[in-house]
Amino acid sequence: MDRSLQTLLLKFDQMAESLNMEISLSKTKSLTISRNNMKCEVKLKGTTIEQVPKFNYLGAEISAKRDLKQELRVQATKAARISGCLYNTIWSNKYMSTESKVRIYKTNVRPVLAYTSETRAETTYTQQLLRTTEMKTIRAIHRKTLRDKIRSDQLRHLSGIQDIIKWTNDRRREWDVHVERMEDNRLAKIARDNRPQGVHSRGRPKKRWKESLNIAPSP
Repeated sequence: MDRSLQTLLLKFDQMAESLNMEISLSKTKSLTISRNNMKCEVKLKGTTIEQVPKFNYLGAEISAKRDLKQELRVQATKAARISGCLYNTIWSNKYMSTESKVRIYKTNVRPVLAYTSETRAETTYTQQLLRTTEMKTIRAIHRKTLRDKIRSDQLRHLSGIQDIIKWTNDRRREWDVHVERMEDNRLAKIARDNRPQGVHSRGRPKKRWKESLNIAPSP
């Protein structure tokens, strides 16, 4: 694996130089996706690329062991922080309409909460975490708490906000249609259609992305 990755990195560096671009050695990291700790040593211009257990890529945390729960908790925490910063100025504002607050939620909070949901397998845990985080914001918009004993479905209906699980399912199906239109040599289509070879480790297999395409949202 090290040799093929080293060759790929050198080709990428040559292509970057042909475009008058330079790879930052201090910012470039390597990461292996495996349940067991695997060492991967690659070099560029005489410098060994640092191997890390996790990496933040475009706002999403990718871990070496692909801990889906931890990765989603990071996203949920980011969304909750944004929602918390908006509590005093937006959610509690008596002079702002609910429609305006909902638009702010859809453009500022929900994209962070549901980031990478199109390419992520859905489980019962992820559904519960997404719904819980979303409902905290919806209740803040209506200035309601659990003590008011108002059902979540009723608050969603008053807000005009689609259930986030149904919303992410729609995004996942749209992504599947988008990948289907790609050429067969595109990496996204190859990753979607191919199946890993070999024997998986002992225990229950992890939920696959394809299994989440037509999954019915849990109540």
